[in-house]
Amino acid sequence: MLANAVANLVAPMPGTTTAGAYIESAAGIEDGGRTGFTALAVAGLFLLALFFAPLLTSVPPHAYGTTLIVIGTFMISPITRIVFSDSTELIPAFITIVMMIFTFNIGVGMTAGLLRYPVLKVFAGRHREVPAGMWAFAALSLLFYILYPYR
Repeated sequence: MLANAVANLVAPMPGTTTAGAYIESAAGIEDGGRTGFTALAVAGLFLLALFFAPLLTSVPPHAYGTTLIVIGTFMISPITRIVFSDSTELIPAFITIVMMIFTFNIGVGMTAGLLRYPVLKVFAGRHREVPAGMWAFAALSLLFYILYPYR
């Protein structure tokens, strides 16, 4: 978590978006990387990618659109783990997905789902199913929407 926090703090300094270190670590571990050298190699490649950013931004969106569609199809499989018979699970998941798509912002979608989940559990009379950490995430999500600058 410390590495992710430092990455999120340092990433905007060269002008990039905030970085999430968990996915890169999981991908490295899945491909056999078990030491810190894997993280260093990935960090070096990300640093090298900064120099190629101007070249890559010259590629028009229709050139990589098909690739993004294929990647999107790979990301659909977790939807099968949603409990469709339980509306307190289904509605927050649906809101999360829809908000990500229509706002073009993963953070907005995630916070929308994190806020709706405990609210729906309370309305259903099942507030004991909500872990304490989820209440904290819901409070932070509410704070996000209160302070969100683009209303």
